[in-house]
Amino acid sequence: MSSVNPKLSKDREAVLLKFKELIDKANTACDAYEQSGDGTMRGDMYFELRVSSINLLSRLASEDSIYVQELRSMWPNPFSIKGVLEAARLDYLQGFMADHKLLISAEVLTDLLVQAEVLLDHDYKDAAAVIVRAVLENGIRKLCESHEVEAAKRDTIQQLNEKLYKANAYSALWHKEIIAKAEIGNCAAHGRFDQYTKQDVIAFRDFVLRFLGEYLK
Repeated sequence: MSSVNPKLSKDREAVLLKFKELIDKANTACDAYEQSGDGTMRGDMYFELRVSSINLLSRLASEDSIYVQELRSMWPNPFSIKGVLEAARLDYLQGFMADHKLLISAEVLTDLLVQAEVLLDHDYKDAAAVIVRAVLENGIRKLCESHEVEAAKRDTIQQLNEKLYKANAYSALWHKEIIAKAEIGNCAAHGRFDQYTKQDVIAFRDFVLRFLGEYLK
């Protein structure tokens, strides 16, 4: 299996295998700790386990996550590390762990969609469409990051959409809807204001909101 930087569910199987590997090492360390008779263990065994655990959980949940905080502050003890790993693995399986940077991005992009809604309320459909288009492109670029899909600065929404679809980031239905909805934003960006209506922009905004909720959560 190729080496990947685990982000969210980029490679769920690889992440779960890494959890298993570290928990197995934690079990070995716990056995050594108990068998020592004096509550000690080899330093190399302990620090390899601790550093590898921090590395995995920093990538999955950020440096500021409760998991990493616990690992950095705990008293040297393999049982504590095992407990953190098992809790993190369960949260990952149940969907309660998300990439910190993506969460921040989702909040910012949602705020921009609120601005677009205000513009629509005042019948500024063209300005609203441009904002929604920018939000969609930003969200797609963030999704490229999490799936390790190359995204050049000059890549258009449609080019990024093709790359993500080929990387199995989402279904054919999402792929086709992005093609259709992004055209509204393209018309607005190129001054073709008569080719869409306010209702089209509202539908565009609602679609992007659903897209962010599905993939940047």
